[in-house]
Amino acid sequence: MWHRSMSSIAAASAAAAFLFSGSAQATIAPLTATQILQQFNLVVLNNDVSLAGQVAGRTYVGGSLNGGAYEQSASSTPASNYAGLTVGGSVGNVQVNGLGAVVGGSLANSTVNSGSSVVGGSVANSNLNGAAFIGGSKSNTNTNGGVLSSPSALMQTNSAAATSTNFSSTLTSLSQDLSKLSSTGSSVSFSGNTATFNAVANSAGVAVFDISAIDTKVFSSNQFSFNANGATTIIINTDVKQANIAANFLGGQAQSLGSEIVWNFYDATNLTVSSQFGGSILATGASLISSQSIAGGVYVNNLLQMAGTIQLQPFSGSVSQVPETASYASMLAGLALIGLIFMRRRKAAARNFDRLAIATGN
Repeated sequence: MWHRSMSSIAAASAAAAFLFSGSAQATIAPLTATQILQQFNLVVLNNDVSLAGQVAGRTYVGGSLNGGAYEQSASSTPASNYAGLTVGGSVGNVQVNGLGAVVGGSLANSTVNSGSSVVGGSVANSNLNGAAFIGGSKSNTNTNGGVLSSPSALMQTNSAAATSTNFSSTLTSLSQDLSKLSSTGSSVSFSGNTATFNAVANSAGVAVFDISAIDTKVFSSNQFSFNANGATTIIINTDVKQANIAANFLGGQAQSLGSEIVWNFYDATNLTVSSQFGGSILATGASLISSQSIAGGVYVNNLLQMAGTIQLQPFSGSVSQVPETASYASMLAGLALIGLIFMRRRKAAARNFDRLAIATGN
């Protein structure tokens, strides 16, 4: 059974009570939007998550997760209070190589090769090679690192972090605020089947594109080329609702610029990536289907990854100039509405982690 998103838990002041509430429990500050972009390579807010490929950095999934390999190198993955893989619902058929996992629901047919494992529900047909804390039953499972009767300090930190940030409201607010930024004079020119992005940076090194009037032509191009012109952050705003992006990034720019570009699909509902892509995909209302590698972060509502790797490209740019003062009122109004909607979902999400607190007697 698939559970509802746990992203709403962070909106509640009592969220930490769902986890280890003992005296050793640390208080984890919520992440800012910039910190999310830096620390996470993949954020999926909802339930529909199926991966056949690999994620090379830290992952957060609000609902349930099926499939995929999750690789986190301690030397290259940005530091965080979060485990390598954090999932609010149940998990099946995954392999975690790196910084451990926190799972709110059950875990089945999976392997955690390194790092600790915190599982709120049952564990079946799995291999846990680091220390584990299991809230439910265990069957046909090798726990080579031992099963702890009480969580370690790292487990408590990873678990507290799991409910500390409302990823949905934070990233959606970022997307809406970025969409209000005026173009810095950046433009797109076309030659044959190539769309060339000509960046004009402001004094902070930020180049803003608004391609809403030409997005159909941009996304039907076969090739993308970038003239960064000294910009250290490139924000591309588009109001497209559906797009199939199959353009090749010329000159290896998917990798060389992937950490600097934010593609802000603030109105999108359905996106498909069918060629190697560069930059962070910020599309909190969209379902994404990907069949190729993405050099950059992915922040979407639902994800079907058919092949390829979400390559580790920690965001190196700056979105610190947003939200602007004028946007705070609209953001607060939006959060009030979001709060009403998420209140209905919170109880289902909380059950995923309730077992952990009960198991520790807190």
